[in-house]
Amino acid sequence: MVDSYLEKSKDYFSIIREDIISFIGNEKDLNILEIGAGTGETLLALKERGIASQISGFDIMDINPNKEKFDRFVIGNIENEINPFDKSEFDIIILADVLEHLYDPERAIRKLIPSLKRGGSFYVSLPNIRNIEALYQIFLKGSFKYTDTGIFDRTHVRFYCKKDIIELMGLFEELKIVKVESNLNHISSLKSILNKVTFSFFEQFLSLQYFVKMTLK
Repeated sequence: MVDSYLEKSKDYFSIIREDIISFIGNEKDLNILEIGAGTGETLLALKERGIASQISGFDIMDINPNKEKFDRFVIGNIENEINPFDKSEFDIIILADVLEHLYDPERAIRKLIPSLKRGGSFYVSLPNIRNIEALYQIFLKGSFKYTDTGIFDRTHVRFYCKKDIIELMGLFEELKIVKVESNLNHISSLKSILNKVTFSFFEQFLSLQYFVKMTLK
């Protein structure tokens, strides 16, 4: 699996996820873990903005040049390894576009639940296969051609619609789904404007991703 990620450009691992930061909101001084942290740019931004006071990362690739800036940074495969973090350690665990790369996403989440503080939250993002760009590619162009990034990323092993995402997140009795939002709520674009003027009627066809917040009961 690592070999398939080695073929990707560095930009794939190093963007700041402003949409995830927007979804988290304005909380302060949190202990945050990100699974699939890449080069850690999102975590560093969260700390610089005061949202996080402690940051830890976990990634399958050893590509972070700034590990010394983190409280902890672990290299490994979350599916194959024992959870290396302490019980009740984190206020937030971020899984931003990670679960679609896993063969057993339910098991991965269950593995991480013990490391969440009581009242702490998972912040998850997953791509939406039901969006109009994917439908155009499949039904009009007649192709399911894999690409280096995006919905048809060649490293994706699972695909989700909004209903599937909610069903997956509803499997955990210990967690409460607090909110589910389209990425359209966190970007400025023609699609987000269209979504607003149509009162979200076409939301599931316009959304490239969905965000979910789940809190430990």
